[in-house]
Amino acid sequence: MAWVVHEVLLGIHIILAMIWVGGIFFIGWGVYPVAKTMPASQQQPFFRSLMQWTHWPLTLAGSGVIITGILLGTVAGPIRHWHDLWNTTYGHIWLAALLIGLATLAWGVFVGYRRAINIFTNDSLWQQAESGDKYVK
Repeated sequence: MAWVVHEVLLGIHIILAMIWVGGIFFIGWGVYPVAKTMPASQQQPFFRSLMQWTHWPLTLAGSGVIITGILLGTVAGPIRHWHDLWNTTYGHIWLAALLIGLATLAWGVFVGYRRAINIFTNDSLWQQAESGDKYVK
């Protein structure tokens, strides 16, 4: 029974990771380059809408990856005591993955998203771009 829970949890973890990372890569490497061919006047509302529409689903997927990762390492995994974190290779890798996941999600939520929204709502930048100035001085 325990292995069934582990396998289901692992499947959810992998699917959420594909949604989180794959969604970000698709937007960054697929949608963004194509949208850059649009006129600047259309890019601003498109990018603002895209960010607002994808932010929470991708944030929830990232949070789900972290939560299922914690469960996979502790409840359904070998980490039972603090000693397991500090004195086993699995504990070191698990802790590193947890810290990297938390830092990545926090950066995306608190830095990346806010910076992008500031750019996409700054009308003067987009007016400059519309007039042909593609670089901010």
